[in-house]
Amino acid sequence: MGELRKFVSPEFITGINSRAFAGRYAKNFKAERVLLTVDPSVFTLDWMESILQSLDDEKVEYVPFSEITENPKTYEIMKGASLFRKKKCDGIVAVGGGSTLDCAKGIGIVAANGGDITDYIGVDRVSIPMPPLICIPTTAGSSADVSQYAVISDNKYKKLVISKSVVPDVSLLDPQTLMTQPENVTYCSGIDALFHAIEAFCSNGSSKVTDIFALKTVEELSSGLVEVAEDPYNPELREKTMFASLYAGLAFSNAGLGLIHAMSHSIGGLLDISHGVSSMLTAGPVINYNYSFCPEKYRKISAAMGIDESRLSDTELKEALISAIYDIAGEYTTHIINNFRLEREPEDIIVKRTLNDPCIATNPGIPDEDAIRQIWREVSGR
Repeated sequence: MGELRKFVSPEFITGINSRAFAGRYAKNFKAERVLLTVDPSVFTLDWMESILQSLDDEKVEYVPFSEITENPKTYEIMKGASLFRKKKCDGIVAVGGGSTLDCAKGIGIVAANGGDITDYIGVDRVSIPMPPLICIPTTAGSSADVSQYAVISDNKYKKLVISKSVVPDVSLLDPQTLMTQPENVTYCSGIDALFHAIEAFCSNGSSKVTDIFALKTVEELSSGLVEVAEDPYNPELREKTMFASLYAGLAFSNAGLGLIHAMSHSIGGLLDISHGVSSMLTAGPVINYNYSFCPEKYRKISAAMGIDESRLSDTELKEALISAIYDIAGEYTTHIINNFRLEREPEDIIVKRTLNDPCIATNPGIPDEDAIRQIWREVSGR
């Protein structure tokens, strides 16, 4: 009671065709030429035209940049920053999934502060605010459009920039941009949002405000993710997952994350796999480890997922919770988990990187090297 907590959020607009406000916001920010950082897979989609038209209507020039891959690399960020400077841009409009939005954040950091993006790895190392950043997410899961985090890959090592300076200026949340997601992206993104919420709720930095958003995310995705996978062109269901991602982002951006993300950053960077999949790999063993540190919180999470936890022992509840998560994840994700194997054992690398990941600081219990090593052996099936 009475603990001091902060809460940071960007401005955001929600609803059908909110993406068409991109030009107006760019003009409001006094931008004359923006770097249009866009996922290469969405640049030619029909709904993209309204974003381009909005910029044209406000006489805001745009310079396209789409040399972005999953888990954005440092060299991609530096190339984008070079183009930003060369073309004398004064703002950024980012359209895409979490990788595209994180790349845009990295470009903005370097454009404003100079140097290399790796100079800003860590917590609160960005001293000069980015140029105006307008985000239009096309996936519902990363929450990069509302968070204080940017995830970048450096030599197969996922690293974090955490700073209030990387919170976008505005996020335009339009469910129509989600309608073209393939099923695997829907599942992986949704699972990412679910773990954002679970870890934010269990975080030692959580608050009454973040708890509200975290539990609401769990409630929405427990049924909503399966529903939208079965009916992907339903705008109401897409909007449901869109809001769940928003809630999760507001929760974890302010409360912090935990061991699932600390380990999945290491695994995802090493194997270059999606964040949702790498999080699923670690979820069961991590929940098993964390449970004793906050059993009542896990009971509340279970209740939010529709599990009748009142008659279950802690052991039974852990099993029921993990099973429910796998059910939500769907056949696509669980197939990957069940068939996950490594040709060689990168155990020492995973353990070292996990111990150094900032997300471990807000895990409900702080694991030592032996605990992480044991969890990794469970993950890798060894």
